[in-house]
Amino acid sequence: MNKSDTTSSKSGKSTWTVRVAAAGVAVTILGFLCAPIGLSPFTAMMVLTLGSLLLVIGGIMGVVGIFRGGAASATTGTLIAIVLGLAALVNVGSRIGAGGAPIHDISTDTSNPPAFVAIAALDVERANDVAYSGGDTPELQAAAYPDIQTIELPDPRSFVFQAALEVATDMGWEIVASSLDDGRIEATATTPFVGFKDDVVIRIGSEGAMTLIDVRSKSRIGQGDMGVNASRIRAFRGNLIEAASP
Repeated sequence: MNKSDTTSSKSGKSTWTVRVAAAGVAVTILGFLCAPIGLSPFTAMMVLTLGSLLLVIGGIMGVVGIFRGGAASATTGTLIAIVLGLAALVNVGSRIGAGGAPIHDISTDTSNPPAFVAIAALDVERANDVAYSGGDTPELQAAAYPDIQTIELPDPRSFVFQAALEVATDMGWEIVASSLDDGRIEATATTPFVGFKDDVVIRIGSEGAMTLIDVRSKSRIGQGDMGVNASRIRAFRGNLIEAASP
């Protein structure tokens, strides 16, 4: 093989590396668009997974190309493909690492979890019913998320109720029902990117001079939740404390 053929071969490999990486970018963008255009969360997950796989393959092709062809084969396109592949690997690794416990029903009060009332009457598709999961869920939650505890605030119950309602709305949750008399707010939260629906209930009571807030977040489908429900409760707690005690 002469020098011209060798150069052509390297160029061809580099071109395919860039093409695979570009396909990964395009498929990933399509995955992000699945939920907004009305496709199912599972479809979005599959498309995003395919996009990540293509990015990783493109990155591997780039590394192999440089290893075999030397520094001369490190074109801009190849280097970009490697960076995108590494980013995809880091993203996948972080999601796996944040997988959380194999549970999908998280509550700040596991002995007497807030109950879904209005949400229980909704005509929606769900693989998980609205009853508390029970079983070994409390033990698994305590081990994985020991910080998920009842929120205690010194503010009046009515004030906290209104603050909780505003925080839930600001977080983008769809309010299904709210009752100050019952001290209950029910809402549906939609996960970003893929659009999974999770149900949330907030119970607001009082004990002495303190207002007690319990939050429960449950996935409609799936046995695990990748830590999403616990993260949602943490975010709500932080926002509520900031809103109630600026």
